[in-house]
Amino acid sequence: MDLLLLSTLLVISFLVAFSIGGNDEAMAPAVGAKVFTVRAAVTIGALITIIGAVVLGSNVSEKVGSDMVSGMEMSIDMVFAVLISMAIWLLIASISRGLPISTTQCIVGAVIGVAISAPLVGYSEWGINVVDWNVVLEVFAGWVLSPLIGFLFAAGVFAIMRHIQKRAKGFTDFEKQERVAAYLLAAFLILTSLSRGGNDVANAIAPLVILPDFLGFYDLGFVVIPRYLIPLLVGGIGMALGLIVVGRKVIKTLATEVVTLSPSSALSASISVSVIMFVGTILGLPLSGTHVLVAALIAVGWISQTPIQKKQVKDIVISWIVTVPISAVFGMIVLLGLQFIL
Repeated sequence: MDLLLLSTLLVISFLVAFSIGGNDEAMAPAVGAKVFTVRAAVTIGALITIIGAVVLGSNVSEKVGSDMVSGMEMSIDMVFAVLISMAIWLLIASISRGLPISTTQCIVGAVIGVAISAPLVGYSEWGINVVDWNVVLEVFAGWVLSPLIGFLFAAGVFAIMRHIQKRAKGFTDFEKQERVAAYLLAAFLILTSLSRGGNDVANAIAPLVILPDFLGFYDLGFVVIPRYLIPLLVGGIGMALGLIVVGRKVIKTLATEVVTLSPSSALSASISVSVIMFVGTILGLPLSGTHVLVAALIAVGWISQTPIQKKQVKDIVISWIVTVPISAVFGMIVLLGLQFIL
């Protein structure tokens, strides 16, 4: 492939990764519980994200949203239209209000928008008829169930933890329990960021790993390096910088503007997200980690009778509702724009 075109594709993937990293809320519970400062959270999160992307990101998906479009394979320009439109909305939400947006919602909206507008740019076999609305309905059901399951699970976990804390013999024993919870939370979220880096990098560099330029190996004489490590590294660095430059605003929103957290309540919310997302992945359920986390934070606030910032929660929910149609519109505009530029 032409070096200029290949460089352009790498730059686009970097920007997409940057937007994904900028909306990464994984470290928010640790900041809310005052286990990490915001600076420490974004620094540690950035380093772990790069490691996760390079070490765990090799099994990336080669398709984006294929099930949603009746198994049809998107062209490179259609895939990039999906990714770029997703990046635009993630950056707008992150920079303007620091709102946590579900990447899944962005992709669904963008895929629908691109599929519907594809006939306008010469893909006559595409259109609204290729959208599998049963799959869309399944995904939508997951978005509804995600916060409900997250709320109930986190409430149950924290209720058990509170019951254990009531057995504490004096304030010193209680503080010791909270200190243990803080250590567990820090270790737990580092592992979460590691796996998230490996998984989320696929959304940014999926179109690149299938290109011939990144198949095979580079023989440097003293070491042989797989070529796919280049897009993985580009994606990992992009997500890391996005987290450092933009992500602190999203982290602050969930850490301080939804509910006040302690190490034990933050740990309960994080355990809820991890277990539910793991089970959902095994069962193939389309759950949203962002939805689960927000609901889990509300749940621990409810159990601890801590004031919940209803206005902030309302803004987050509204952003979820408008994400699909906005991403769809961006998908249409970007696909048409790409065809004009090309």
